[in-house]
Amino acid sequence: MPRPVRPSWRKIWLQLHLWLGLTIGAVAALLGVTGAALVVKEPWLRLELGAMARPVDPAAAPLPPDLQVQAAQAIATGPRRLLSVTAPGIGPMPVATVLVLLTEPAGDGGPRFLVATFDPARGDLLGIRPFEDLAFAQVLDLHRALAGGPIGAGLVAVVGVVLCLSLATGACLWWPRRPDGGRRPGAWRRRLLPSLAGPWHRQIRVLHVTAGIWLLLPLAVVAVTGTLLARPDLIGGARRGLPPAAAAPPVPDDACVAVPDAATAVRLGLAASQSGGFLGVMAAGPGWMVTTTTGRLMVDPGCGTVKAMPHGPDLHGVMNALHGRLMLGWPGQVVAFLAGLALLVFYVTGLVIWLRRRR
Repeated sequence: MPRPVRPSWRKIWLQLHLWLGLTIGAVAALLGVTGAALVVKEPWLRLELGAMARPVDPAAAPLPPDLQVQAAQAIATGPRRLLSVTAPGIGPMPVATVLVLLTEPAGDGGPRFLVATFDPARGDLLGIRPFEDLAFAQVLDLHRALAGGPIGAGLVAVVGVVLCLSLATGACLWWPRRPDGGRRPGAWRRRLLPSLAGPWHRQIRVLHVTAGIWLLLPLAVVAVTGTLLARPDLIGGARRGLPPAAAAPPVPDDACVAVPDAATAVRLGLAASQSGGFLGVMAAGPGWMVTTTTGRLMVDPGCGTVKAMPHGPDLHGVMNALHGRLMLGWPGQVVAFLAGLALLVFYVTGLVIWLRRRR
């Protein structure tokens, strides 16, 4: 009786690669396209925000940081609370103006977040808009959590893990399987730069394989960091997005000097940091966290005490820098943009290859 023929390792890898792609390919393509769009957020925000993203006189000298924050504090009246103020070009929405994030009650749907911008030289309000009304905010939510809250964020993390497996199986399929291991003259060049001659279906396959190999490393970095950003508990931090709503400051003792607002906290923080330049201030529970070029400081609103934050590594910031720019500046931004679009290309070309083999 003949023995059953066992499938080779290559066939096992091929089936695994195929079903991984068919399972998460569409979602990965969606995350790739939205991620590529978010990579170019600077020109996107300048276009969408219009005059809100442009100072009145770009050549004018900016106001002192505490006066910039004081102007932002003036619109945080009634139930509206100030969340953060960031210097021009800094923060989650890099624009040339002072960026302010606020929150206000919005009925049963929870708090509503607002985005406001101020002219850095004159302190004039340039505009205020609900954050969720921005197309940028909707694409960001789609990319981070598939617009599904914590459940969607968990699904994004799963897609990141599966994408890593798909990249690994694809690399195994590409690796030379001949006994010589590709040591013949020109073998590696032909594998890395194959000819596009031949019928269209061969060109599709060459595009699928070659693009995957050339973008293997950046795609792996994007997949791993995307998984960690979707599950920040894995790197020891809470999920970051908009800062938490500010709590009411405690009533100070008679011996304490009260800090009534963020502008005062900025003055105390900058005085304590000495030579540090202002980057931003954010509500942190009942207090304020002032970020300067030399570090971060917590200001207690009850007694006005200033404490330096630990200088440990900001793993969340490192993951963000790797995910969006590969920590390589604008060249890394270009590669990350191409890697995002490549996920759509891989899904379409892989689907074409699979459908043609089924015929």
